Amino acid sequence: MADDQGHPDDDAAQKPTRESDEAPVVREGSPAEEDSNVPAVESAQEPETPPTDDGSAKPAHRKTSHAKEEPDRKPTKKGLRELLDHKHEMIVQLTQRTESLQNEVRELKDKWLRSVAEFDNYRKRTRKEWELLQQRTKAEIILDVLTSVDDFERAFSVVGDRDDDFICGMRLTYNNLRYSLEKIGVRKIEALNSAFDPTYHMAVAQIDRDGAESNQVVEVGQEGYCLGDIVVRPAKVVVAK
Repeated sequence: MADDQGHPDDDAAQKPTRESDEAPVVREGSPAEEDSNVPAVESAQEPETPPTDDGSAKPAHRKTSHAKEEPDRKPTKKGLRELLDHKHEMIVQLTQRTESLQNEVRELKDKWLRSVAEFDNYRKRTRKEWELLQQRTKAEIILDVLTSVDDFERAFSVVGDRDDDFICGMRLTYNNLRYSLEKIGVRKIEALNSAFDPTYHMAVAQIDRDGAESNQVVEVGQEGYCLGDIVVRPAKVVVAK
């Protein structure tokens, strides 16, 4: 009876426990994993991207199998013709616009050149008019002074060769007036024994004079004077026939 029933401890020793039936847990990096013959399952990882020259990593380009490349479409003859017509039209428009702008530039340049020429002529004309005005103003003043000079000359023709202090004082004043006139450019017109010139002479009479040529100035009634090229007062002369 004792043999059939068996010893309870023997039965317990023959039946493996739950914990002993389970497979041992293998941890990553443990010696059991290295000794195991079962190859480790590699995890699905993306391939590493090689670094660029500057050290930054470029993202890996993935090509999906389901992506379909579109086939290249060749342009038709109609499309090429329309494109060429459009380009030709644009070239014609640009050419016309360029010609219009060039004509406008030429017109503006011509107007500018005319304006510059007109202004230059105006400046020269104004300067010349101003110089003439100054000379005329001087001529008016000179005419007043010449009246006094004529008075001195008439007085000297009366006194003759007198040489007293009063006459010497008059001659000194007369010489100062003549020197002042010459200093500003006034000169006497040499008329006696010269050919008659209506620009510088004003004939008051015409007489017969032996040994004188025709139209020769034989007498001077009043001296004439010039200021530069302007005749301030013509000389009044008598001309031989």
